[in-house]
Amino acid sequence: MADPRKTIRRPTRDEEHTVREIVNKHLIDCTIAGAAELRCTGASFVALGVGMWAAEMAELDGKATAQFLRALADMFEPGRSQEEKQEAEARRQQAVKRLLAAVDLMMNDAEGRA
Repeated sequence: MADPRKTIRRPTRDEEHTVREIVNKHLIDCTIAGAAELRCTGASFVALGVGMWAAEMAELDGKATAQFLRALADMFEPGRSQEEKQEAEARRQQAVKRLLAAVDLMMNDAEGRA
C-alpha cells in the first residue's frame, strides 16, 4: 500500500485525462484479476470492493464518508440537472477534504506531546 503520508496529488486540468486513463487501466486490471480469482462477474467484484472501501473510509470519518457517497450518488443519478450535479461535485470535494484531514490526523504522531 502507498504511504498515506505522501503529498496528495492534485492533477492540473491538463493532466486530468492522463491521470484518469492511468487509474482506469489499473482498476480494470484489478477487476479482471479479482473477478477471475473469485469466479464472479466484474460488477460483483466492483460492488464488493466499493462496499469495502466505504467501510474503510467510514473508519476515518463516517459522516464525511456518507457525504462523499451521497454526493457521488447525486452526481450520477439520471434526471439531475447540471446545476444539481455541480452542487454535488462541490459537496464531494468538501467531503474528500474532510477525509484527507482525517488521514492526516491519523498519521500525526504528535499525540500526547503537547
